[in-house]
Amino acid sequence: MKRLLLVCAVGLIAVACNKNQKAVKKLDGAWEVTSIKYTEDGTTEEGLIDGYSATLTFDGCKLKKDEFCSLTTVTSFGGDTETDTQVYRVVDDGETLETKDNATSTSIDRLEIVELDKENLKLKETDDDETVEITLKKK
Repeated sequence: MKRLLLVCAVGLIAVACNKNQKAVKKLDGAWEVTSIKYTEDGTTEEGLIDGYSATLTFDGCKLKKDEFCSLTTVTSFGGDTETDTQVYRVVDDGETLETKDNATSTSIDRLEIVELDKENLKLKETDDDETVEITLKKK
């Protein structure tokens, strides 16, 4: 009986880690932002301006406890292009994306993974009475 409980416990830990790693594998690659919606006080507005583009490139690495992977964001607007690098990880059984400026940064942004499959990614961030939803397509 004790052996069975131990096997079950190890299995549950492996499944939780696998959900996070499975999400990292799906994220691996370049994603183009197709929509940004801001909702505040019950009013929703489209936030993607004509001429603006953003691509997020996730490095699909092997997650270990407290390990972060690389994330590069390239934004373009009006002929100007800006590249930003951060680190990310997936937690909460594949339901939360955490990002921060670098591996030593203590400030972490948390985004809910609303949808993630091979072609579609939808993220949501809620802060007090404001919600931001970002929809991306795999390139």
